[in-house]
Amino acid sequence: MRFWLKLKPLLIFTDMQLSILWKGIKNDTDEHCAVNYRDTTISVHSEIEGWVKRKPVYAEYWLTLNNNWEVRSFEISANVADKTYKYSLGLDDNEHWKCKKNLPHFYFEGCNYIDISLTPLTNTLPVNNLHLLKGESKEISLIYVDILANEARRERQKYTRLDEQLYRFDNLKGFTADIEVDKDGFVVDYPGLFELVQIR
Repeated sequence: MRFWLKLKPLLIFTDMQLSILWKGIKNDTDEHCAVNYRDTTISVHSEIEGWVKRKPVYAEYWLTLNNNWEVRSFEISANVADKTYKYSLGLDDNEHWKCKKNLPHFYFEGCNYIDISLTPLTNTLPVNNLHLLKGESKEISLIYVDILANEARRERQKYTRLDEQLYRFDNLKGFTADIEVDKDGFVVDYPGLFELVQIR
């Protein structure tokens, strides 16, 4: 059994910060996530550790979002067994995705969201941005980062608001899940995958 004290402190100075702890259900993982609200941006720094498919996993990610919960830049560093993966992309002034070498990634044009495997945090982006009414649905384009497969790809997903704090996630490939969120849009229960341990 792991303890939260094993995770190194997330040192981020901010106007307001939420500290969130999630437990993986399907995978034996723990996540410690810090969400920081500033005047014009929201920044996220999170650490995930545990075991997935009998492999030790440690991942760390940073997101910069605007106040509408749209992603502006992201950086991901992951260690899966003896392999290390890194991703880093950001939007320039013309809304084009570029890497640190300033090379364009046109494949991701128009993607305002990111979905990172092994975390429920990224479900919060469309939940808070779309402002869906009860019974309303919308499809979105996003950057999906599969940490275990070391792959970043463009995908389509659909969100449907079933109730005040209940959303149906559909990856448009045969998988759906009814996700419960709190009043701020953070995942409380993702059936079979994640559950909220603490938020403060």
